[in-house]
Amino acid sequence: MTTASAPRGILSQLFPALAEASLRRYLGGQVASVLGSWTQNVTLNLLIYHLSGSAAILALLNFLLYGLQLIVAPIAGSRIRSANAKRATLCVLMTSLLLTGSLFTLSLLGVLSVNLILAHALAIGVSSAIETPARQVLLLTSLEDASLTSNAVAMNTMVYNVGRMVGPTIAGFVYPTLGPRTSFVIYALALCFMATCVRSIRTAPEERPSRSDSSLRDAVGYVMSDAFSARYLPILACIGLFAGSYQTLVPLLADHGFHDAARFTGVFFGCAGAGSLSAAILLSSALGPRASGRFIAWAPWAAVAALAVLASTTTAAASIPAFYALGFSLTFAATSTNATIQRQCPEDVRGGLVGMYGMAYNGTMPFGYLLVGTASEALGVRDTFAAMAVVLAAGVASIVVWQRFKKQRYGAQ
Repeated sequence: MTTASAPRGILSQLFPALAEASLRRYLGGQVASVLGSWTQNVTLNLLIYHLSGSAAILALLNFLLYGLQLIVAPIAGSRIRSANAKRATLCVLMTSLLLTGSLFTLSLLGVLSVNLILAHALAIGVSSAIETPARQVLLLTSLEDASLTSNAVAMNTMVYNVGRMVGPTIAGFVYPTLGPRTSFVIYALALCFMATCVRSIRTAPEERPSRSDSSLRDAVGYVMSDAFSARYLPILACIGLFAGSYQTLVPLLADHGFHDAARFTGVFFGCAGAGSLSAAILLSSALGPRASGRFIAWAPWAAVAALAVLASTTTAAASIPAFYALGFSLTFAATSTNATIQRQCPEDVRGGLVGMYGMAYNGTMPFGYLLVGTASEALGVRDTFAAMAVVLAAGVASIVVWQRFKKQRYGAQ
């Protein structure tokens, strides 16, 4: 064995999906694309706050960037199959490139206003909501070994979490030193690289399902009939609403609770990001499927416990591991649910299910931001964490009890 092939062999043993060349090309492009996307989106946040000075407009920007997952993703996903996933992904990448080029041009001309940024954010939000199911279906279509589905989905999540941590850092350096146009150029280059990687991926030709299109109704019907999906997609929606929205409270907790917003905001976000990355690495490894099967049911309760600790503690020594546990449990629950659903579902409803997954988790978070932000003004930061823990626990318990009731009722018939 050569020295070059030895590290690859070790990586393939730890992360089996890396043995496939198509996945390596996909993930290489995904790294660049996610980094560029977060760099641009954080730059838009900084730019619009600089132009408006309004927290309300900043919230509207992020709702337009991320909130459309709730509506657009499941509809778009129901139309995406293995046969058209590559074409759909390339179309979205080209659309994103045009939007980034437009932002660059308007900025260069000095006419980029708040209204124009919000209009672009709306288009970016729609494009992103279509891209999410298209990319995930493409990811699985490119796999030659279907048994690597869970590992591939987890690795995709790991790449996303790395981008989520590093992208804002890049934007924080680029925006004040080189200006927003540099961020637009970075994302444009990343999109071109991702498009090149996607074009190089070979997908096996597959026959269309017996019907010309699988509708959203088919995906909903599958979720209602599948015990795992019927339990964990609603749980994921509760997690997105009442736990994933914790990010809104981090600066407030750092400021009001620890009286050092700059220092503790970075520390708490870093701890949550480290927990998220740890979960993604675990699920990406060869141990991932076993860990997912054993611990997925406990992940929501770990999030409840972490929120309860944040509500009750007044020390950084307790808050730091709580944020780590919160980041770990959120990523573990989301990635395990996504990987299990995609591994088990029929091909003709996969796109719709990916869209429903995006709706349940990513689509509910922007509403959670608004809900938690409003609650914190009335209750205070620590009481809001307590309310989140109580409501999340009640929601998860209700779903579990209802599923058991249905199983007993219909199982006895």
